Amino acid sequence: MKLYELTDAYQNLLEVMEDEERGVNLTDALESIEEAIDNKVENIAKLIKTMDAQVKALKEEETRLADRRKMLEAQMDGLKRYTLSTLEQAGLTKVKGTIFTVGIRNNRPSVVVDESKLPVEFLIPQPPKPDKQRLYELLKDGQVIAGARLETSHSLSIR
Repeated sequence: MKLYELTDAYQNLLEVMEDEERGVNLTDALESIEEAIDNKVENIAKLIKTMDAQVKALKEEETRLADRRKMLEAQMDGLKRYTLSTLEQAGLTKVKGTIFTVGIRNNRPSVVVDESKLPVEFLIPQPPKPDKQRLYELLKDGQVIAGARLETSHSLSIR
């Protein structure tokens, strides 16, 4: 029986008990359904914990791979800077090898900005965003603020 089916059956039995007080047989049935729900919920909790461990392992692996990628990118950038510097010092713009041709090319000019001196017409206004931490503190202290409220939600705790 699926968990939602057990829950429905449990709820139906509770309603029957409240209405008719049928006695021990109904109570025994109710307890057996309760045990089945307990077992299902326990198994779901085990599954969640297993998935949680897998997620943590994957995050660690993502971090390890990202760190390795960043290290390789830094080494690659260093080799490019070194090669560029060497070619510039030697006065060379191109080196032809048997497999690769390495050359110096001019990049598209990039814009360098000093925001303190830049006219306002070149600044893009940013949309305002709510200060949720401040709102939380004020609402928690009992203040009423139009457009904001505290809302309590529920989450599952597995210990």
